[in-house]
Amino acid sequence: METQIIAGNRLDVQPKSSLVSDPDRSVTDDTAALRRILVAALWMIPAALLVVSGMLVTEQLMYPGKLALALHINNVSSGYHALWLSGGDSWMPMLTVRQWLTANPGQDVYQAVFFGQGTKFQYPATSLLFIEWLRADGALAVRVLNLVNAVFFVATVVGMVLLALGLADRARLASVQSDRCNRMLLAAVAAMATLCFYPLLRAAELGQIQVLLDALFVFACYAYLRGKPAVSGVLIGLSTLIKPQMGLFVIWGLLRRDRPFITGWIGPVALGLTASAVLYGPGWPVGYLKVLSFIGAHGESFFPNQSVNGLVNRLLQNGPNLEWEATKFAPYNPIVYGATLASTVLLIVAGLFFGRRSPSGGRSVVSLMFAGICFTMASPVAWEHHYGVLLPAFAFCLVSLLASEPGSGTSLRGAWLALAATFFLAANSLAMVNWLAGTPFNVVQSYLLFTAFGVLSLTRVLALRSWRRAAVAQIGANGEGAAGARSDAGAFAAPF
Repeated sequence: METQIIAGNRLDVQPKSSLVSDPDRSVTDDTAALRRILVAALWMIPAALLVVSGMLVTEQLMYPGKLALALHINNVSSGYHALWLSGGDSWMPMLTVRQWLTANPGQDVYQAVFFGQGTKFQYPATSLLFIEWLRADGALAVRVLNLVNAVFFVATVVGMVLLALGLADRARLASVQSDRCNRMLLAAVAAMATLCFYPLLRAAELGQIQVLLDALFVFACYAYLRGKPAVSGVLIGLSTLIKPQMGLFVIWGLLRRDRPFITGWIGPVALGLTASAVLYGPGWPVGYLKVLSFIGAHGESFFPNQSVNGLVNRLLQNGPNLEWEATKFAPYNPIVYGATLASTVLLIVAGLFFGRRSPSGGRSVVSLMFAGICFTMASPVAWEHHYGVLLPAFAFCLVSLLASEPGSGTSLRGAWLALAATFFLAANSLAMVNWLAGTPFNVVQSYLLFTAFGVLSLTRVLALRSWRRAAVAQIGANGEGAAGARSDAGAFAAPF
C-alpha cells in the first residue's frame, strides 16, 4: 500500500510505515542536497573558465601569430580588455552615421554609408536615439558609452539574480524559499554564471550595444515572470528600436492575445519611429530594408557568426573564415541563401508558437525566453556576443531541475548532463576549434549554434514537463483526479 506525502518541495511516494519521521528528514535531505549542487556549481563555473582560458593562453604562447584573435581569444582576455573601455564595434559606426546625418539631414544614410563607404552600420536609425544625449565624438564618446555599457553589464548580473530567485519562488522551491543560505547560494550562482559568460564578456570587450539588449531582455523576462506583461512589452519594444527581429514579439503577443504586452511594446516603438522621422527623415526605413535584404542574401563567413548562414558559408569556404573584413560580406551563394531562408522561417515559427497552449493560456515566461533565442538564431548574422540571450533559459533549466521530484520515475541524470554541457559550451570561448577552419570538419566552429539548439531542446523538454505537472496539480486541486493525482505544496501549480 503506497501513499503520497509532501516532502519539502518534492512529491515522494513512500510506504505508509515511513510516515512517522521521514517528512522532516526529507526536508533536511533536500535542503542539503540542493546546497551541495549550488556549491559545486559555484566553484565549477569559474574553474572551467580558468582551465579553458589557460589552455588558450598557453596555446598562444606556443603558436604566436597574426591569427591570435581567431585561435586564442578567451574569457579572461575579453574581460581584461573590456576594462580598457576602448571597444567601438557598435559605437564607431553609430557615431559615423550620426555625424553624416548632421551634415546631410533627411538624406539616404544607408546608401551613402553602408553601400557607399562600406561602413557596417546594420542597425535601424532608431538605434541612434540611444546616443542622442551624448554630444561628444571620437575616442571620448566611445569611452563614455563603454562606461554606460559597464552599468548595463552590472544590471544584467543583478537581473539574472532576481530572475533566478523569482523562478525559484514560482516553482515554490521550499529548499530555497525557507533556507537563507540556499537562497544566497542560488543568487551567487546566477551572478557567477553571468559574470563568466563569454558572449556577455565579448560584447563588453567589443563595445557592443548588445550589452544593453541583454539587460533589457533579462528584465523583460523578470517582469513577465512577475505578472507585469506591459512592463515586459515596453522593454522588448525598446530592444526593437535597436534589433528589428525583436519586432516579431508583437506577433508573439497577438497569438497569445496578450493585450498588456502588445500595448507596452507599441508605446516605445511608436515614439521611437516618430522621433527618428523628425530627426533623421521619414524615408530611412526604405533604405534600411535594402540593407536587411542585402545582408540576408550574403551573410558573414567570419567564424564568430553563429548562425545557419555562417555555418553553411564556412562549409562551402564561401568567404574568409578567420579574418574579419570590415567593409565586405560573404559572396552571394544560392545554397547559402536557401539554407538561410529555410532556417529563418523554421526558427521564427518555432519561436512564435512554442508555449502558445501552455497552462497559463500562452502567457508563459519560458515561451518568452524560447522565442528570444529563436528570433536571435533566425538572423543571417548572429554573432557570438548575441547569445547573451541564452542566460534566462539557463536559469529556468537550473531551477526546473532543482525542483524536480525523484519519485516521478524519470531519471534526470541526462538532463543535468545536458545542462552542464550546454552551459560549458556557451559560457566559454573554445577558440582552439578554429584550427579546423580550412578542413571539412570546420562545422565544429559552429559549436555555439549547436549549443543554442541544445538549450532550446532542453528548455522545451523541461517546460513541457513542468506544464504537465501543473495540469496534474490543477486537476488534483479541483478534485477531478484520482487520489494519486496530487501536487507537492503546489510546486509548479503556478506554471512558468
